[in-house]
Amino acid sequence: MINSYLLYSFNSRFIILSTIFCIILSLIFSDFYLNIIAFSGILTFGIIHGANDLLLIKEVSKNYNFKLQFLYYIMMVGGFFLFFYKIPALALITFVLLSSYHFGEHQWTLFEKNKNHSTKPFYFFYGLTIFSLIFYFNLNQVTEVIFDITKTQLTENFFFYLLISSSLITFLISLFIYKHLKNQFITQIILLILLIITFKSSGLIWSFGIYFIFWHSIPSIKEQTIFIYGKAEKKSILNYFKKALLYWLLSIIVLLITYYFFRDSQSKLLSIFFSFLAAITFPHTFVVSKIKKPS
Repeated sequence: MINSYLLYSFNSRFIILSTIFCIILSLIFSDFYLNIIAFSGILTFGIIHGANDLLLIKEVSKNYNFKLQFLYYIMMVGGFFLFFYKIPALALITFVLLSSYHFGEHQWTLFEKNKNHSTKPFYFFYGLTIFSLIFYFNLNQVTEVIFDITKTQLTENFFFYLLISSSLITFLISLFIYKHLKNQFITQIILLILLIITFKSSGLIWSFGIYFIFWHSIPSIKEQTIFIYGKAEKKSILNYFKKALLYWLLSIIVLLITYYFFRDSQSKLLSIFFSFLAAITFPHTFVVSKIKKPS
């Protein structure tokens, strides 16, 4: 018998209610105000959810040196930002591929942890399907951002075939590993339908903001708090935010400095924002994958 009790868990209820609320907001406010809300959420919860990576590394490392790990981490962020600057097309592809696995892994370990290695390809293609949905329902904005970053003009057919192929492969893999997914299958199908409705009815920034903040960042903060402190209560969550404050401030300062130097290129500000987000996401995907590594 397929279990559907996960649909009534805190995470699923939070995701469903917050998404419905955001869809209602999109019917009331213009894209300008929605984008401000989305950017605010991404710059707070979005960055903070990756700001305690060094603390997570400490929990899984036998020989931990804060200064050395901090240096490595900053070098990775800076290196990937430079990667975006020098080889933007390859960097963007790398970001999408790494983030696809990261988002897929998070989505399917949010309700139940799975220690089987056979689920890894599924995580990747499920995450790629999520990206494909965002891309396909926001073609004009996405092609503009990609052109600004890479100088490559992609067609509607590219995004259509990307969506079809990633969805089909995800479905086929799910048939082979169904026994590892069945407990949360109903819940995830319902959430996927809600996600499609959200992407179809919202603009690029609002769509990405809803997913990144309410589906990914806030549940991830709760999950990381439990991993670090053993439980997610008021005191431990406050400690999580306090520990994240320094890295969050550094990230905001770097972003402001970057915007200052590119202030005359208003059309590229959105591209710069996504490049910055990709740079700080890059090391985070490896850290989270390590703490979720099957034993």
